[in-house]
Amino acid sequence: MGAIQEPTPAMGPYHVEIRSESFYLTRADAAPGTVSAPGRYELKVPAADIPALLASLDQVTEHPWWEKWERPVDGAEADTSWALPPGSEGPLADPHWTVTPDGDAILIKGPWIVWYDPDRSLVTTEICYRDLAELRDALRTVSARLARG
Repeated sequence: MGAIQEPTPAMGPYHVEIRSESFYLTRADAAPGTVSAPGRYELKVPAADIPALLASLDQVTEHPWWEKWERPVDGAEADTSWALPPGSEGPLADPHWTVTPDGDAILIKGPWIVWYDPDRSLVTTEICYRDLAELRDALRTVSARLARG
């Protein structure tokens, strides 16, 4: 159980739920054709969402308890086994983030779980706090590349 934070205007259709070791990032208005989840560890959203995604990550890092949450130990090997479906022997999520432009959208792949309900136009992801900085860096890199054209 977590605490849903009050979204800021900069977060657009996103909101955050704070938990003990991870957070949920949810996008409302995730209509098919605008948002898709090509795989368990992938999400495709409009490139115009990058500022809202960054504002959502900022809300997590600006939380008063941010400094208390778990961080990776330097040199520790990434473990994404938590992202497997129960009882699954399927592929593990990549331990690193990849954000790539795809037309007027971006495809985000990484160490998270993506739940997409197109009937409710809702997508929710779970992200470990230890993975937030790398995701932020990947989003900023793509944003800068798109701005340069």
